Amino acid sequence: MRYLPLLFLMMFSFGCSKDSENGKIVELFVDHYAESGKQMIYTLPQKEPVTTYLEGFDERELGNTYVVRAQVYIPEVAPQDGPNRWYKFIKVTKKDVYTGTESFQISLKTSSIFATSIAVRLENQIFYYGSYILRPENDVVKKQLEEVLALRPKFETDSQYAAKVLIDATVIHDPNNRSNGYLVKSVKIQ
Repeated sequence: MRYLPLLFLMMFSFGCSKDSENGKIVELFVDHYAESGKQMIYTLPQKEPVTTYLEGFDERELGNTYVVRAQVYIPEVAPQDGPNRWYKFIKVTKKDVYTGTESFQISLKTSSIFATSIAVRLENQIFYYGSYILRPENDVVKKQLEEVLALRPKFETDSQYAAKVLIDATVIHDPNNRSNGYLVKSVKIQ
């Protein structure tokens, strides 16, 4: 009985933290690339990865880094199939062209709570990764991307295989299409 006031204090302090975060204005760092289903966003100044998404940042271009202001949004009732909080874009405070030439990895799979699928598609002999163009560096890489597309039927019929296989591409920003595409150096299926 003597711990009852302490218990109430703890309950009220947890309930208030949600309200104090909701609507808070924060700064986020948006990296120069994105992965399928991942925006590559970090909190500032700690630069810790954000585990949710930034809503409304439609002007983002690959090949640029950004510092943006955003508002924390915590809905009264969290959606059953989504995060319990996310960020709403307010404005860009800094935009820099990423000048690095080092390659980086992107996953060519996309996952949701319902299924895992291939994140690459082919339209008019052009490979796409979401709305971004994937340009193979050479014919060997083009064949590797075609092999990834050939896995689509297996992904649709064997969910265990789809969940465990790793499909990564080593890419750089396409010098000919910097803000809208990647130059694919290699593809690895394992």
